[in-house]
Amino acid sequence: MDHNVGLRDTTNWLLLSLVDQDWWRVAPFLEREVLQPRRYIERTGLKSSKVYFIETGVISRLETGDLREPIEVGVVGREGMIGVASMAHLLPQLDSYVQIEARALAMDAEHFQSTVRAIPAVRTLVSHYVQSQAAQFSLAASAGVRASVQQRLARQLLMFHDRTGDDDLSLTHEGMSLMLGVRRASVTTCIHNMEGEGLIRARRGFITIRARAALEEYCGCFYGVAEARYFAIMGEAVEKAATQQTYARLSARLGSQHQLGIRNNAP
Repeated sequence: MDHNVGLRDTTNWLLLSLVDQDWWRVAPFLEREVLQPRRYIERTGLKSSKVYFIETGVISRLETGDLREPIEVGVVGREGMIGVASMAHLLPQLDSYVQIEARALAMDAEHFQSTVRAIPAVRTLVSHYVQSQAAQFSLAASAGVRASVQQRLARQLLMFHDRTGDDDLSLTHEGMSLMLGVRRASVTTCIHNMEGEGLIRARRGFITIRARAALEEYCGCFYGVAEARYFAIMGEAVEKAATQQTYARLSARLGSQHQLGIRNNAP
């Protein structure tokens, strides 16, 4: 076995923040999966069989309630995970929808429950993450009431950019309108406005971030608070993981995963 844990084969900030001893206790139960877009990996009120530590892509957290169409109340990427309700043997209260194709390290929910019981650091990490999600959801509610549609769209693009680390975001006008709960025509108008100001570039199925700093300035107070609270809640180890410049490269042919104790279900 390769004990060079500095080359842990993941880009998930939660897993990267674990100390070596805890990582090696968790790794044998992880299995990489590709999560295809427009797929639900968790549904409200239904028991989850797995938890997912997201490595790439974006998962939208959706509130449906009595609404005819779901609305996005939060997003998850490499900074987080899906399935935390299973820690307390609870049913999820939101849908989790793959917005941008993702890769994740999945763990059986029962293994996750036993891991949380056995490893205090994992229990603390997940508990803190739940708090950070609450902060994100509350600020999303504030933006939904106080921000303009264009500011909400800018906020969404920034949050997606944070989680993918990629300037090219695989997004459609229709998808964004559904997530924001507005008409498609409104999203199209906002995109044209932001494109005219040089903030983004739009082409079929993609939005490219061209001027992130200007996009943040345009978004104003509706971006940055939740992000700062995330690091304040999660602590130094997660912040260090987030700022690392070099990660192990992902590959569909990851023979090294067998050395790291991770199985690969990705094609």
